[in-house]
Amino acid sequence: MMTIDVKELSRRTQNPKESTSYLTHNFHPYPAKFIPQIPSYFIEKFTKKNDVVLDPFCGSGSALVEALLLSRKAIGIDLHPIGVLATKVKTTKLKNGEIAKIQVVINKAGQEIDKYYNRDPIEAGSRLSYEIPEFYNRDHWFENNILHELAIIKSVINESKISEELKDFLRLAMSSIVVLVSNQESETRYVAIKKNTEPRRALKLFIKKINDMVERMKAFNAYATNEDIKVYQGDSRYIDFIKDNSVDFIITSPPYPNTYDYYLYHKQRMLWLDYDVKNVQDNEIGSRHKHSSKNEGINTYIDSMNLCFKQFSRVLKPNKYFVFIIGDSVINE
Repeated sequence: MMTIDVKELSRRTQNPKESTSYLTHNFHPYPAKFIPQIPSYFIEKFTKKNDVVLDPFCGSGSALVEALLLSRKAIGIDLHPIGVLATKVKTTKLKNGEIAKIQVVINKAGQEIDKYYNRDPIEAGSRLSYEIPEFYNRDHWFENNILHELAIIKSVINESKISEELKDFLRLAMSSIVVLVSNQESETRYVAIKKNTEPRRALKLFIKKINDMVERMKAFNAYATNEDIKVYQGDSRYIDFIKDNSVDFIITSPPYPNTYDYYLYHKQRMLWLDYDVKNVQDNEIGSRHKHSSKNEGINTYIDSMNLCFKQFSRVLKPNKYFVFIIGDSVINE
């Protein structure tokens, strides 16, 4: 029987000198993230090198990053496309040759945004062709200059002759700044306020974020192993793509009922990156949309989690461990 050293776990998670945003962990804002020291402790405790670790509600991938640092294979599943994108980018090494191409993309974005602000006369082939996405209340959530800057950045990324891994790296950087440059009050306040955003703010924040991510990626490349990492956008009630008895360890923090709407607070990001908002809204387990807006009771949550646990039991090898980290939540007082 394995025992947990509570004092050691407490030391790792409560020491203010221990960073929770080292290496790639801070690539993208994501609420209710694992303190990375928690999955690190349990992965180290309950697995050995080359074991397969599963996080079926992987969020932005904290557990998978830690698995990779500890030479474990890992599988991550999440319904939310922003979380899946973040997880893939945070666990994918980029070669120095790929990283060097980033400056070309930044330069191109800067040139095209300058053309927009300078209102340069349009000459054949001299200006990037880009489209501002259409979505409900768009002009309520974004100032006009920001719409153009984000659309230019997005188009430059998509049209650059670089690998898909590098494009995802740049898309994640763009996604990370969308709320900052929008009129959305904060990451967890879905109300619009007037920000009077100055010209080139999206470009400046994009470049700042990229520069930080590049330095962290270089450090990650030096520390991370080359174990196999698989990340799936999916619903953990239905994970037939994972074989029976194929996982050595499961660690996760599940969706808490009636606490947070991931689809809502990341909605602007999903719209800009062409993801399906409604799919996340309709299928997110435990969302406030279900339990407050639609007044669904606790049984909806329990039924969904029961389906998940049946899948977890199926894929986990006999006599292996499952760590389930939970917090408080309230549906009816």
